[in-house]
Amino acid sequence: MSKNTSAEKLVELLGAELEVYSKILKLTEEQTKLLAKDDMDDIEAFNNSLDKRETLIEKIKGLHQEKDPLMQSYLSSEGKADGKNKDIENLIKQINEIIKQCAAYNDRNIAVMKDKTLEQTKRIDDQSSKRKGIDGYAQSVPNMPEVFDKKS
Repeated sequence: MSKNTSAEKLVELLGAELEVYSKILKLTEEQTKLLAKDDMDDIEAFNNSLDKRETLIEKIKGLHQEKDPLMQSYLSSEGKADGKNKDIENLIKQINEIIKQCAAYNDRNIAVMKDKTLEQTKRIDDQSSKRKGIDGYAQSVPNMPEVFDKKS
């Protein structure tokens, strides 16, 4: 494979990768909006979004496997006379920027999920405590049919 063809293929693969990362960013932004709502009905939409994102991540892994040998060849040829390819460098820069944005959204989403999890755990604990109180009261009330059936 000639260097020109490998550079073109690398640009093609990086372009495909950029497209997939852009979709991941949109899904991550969507997840952030869903988490901002305090509606449990949106949890299914959130889970669907996570599933779609996982599928895209698998696609990225496949692109990486195909791209890595070409990228290594490109990086090793950088020091030679042909220098850097502007298209490749631009695509790498765009991909890295999207990855940074996704990481920032992910950090915020994880913090929100932790807060929501703590809130739900507290609600469950409160309900459990109330239930124990009701159970204790119910045990002290006689539950004999003859007590309730007798008319005074």
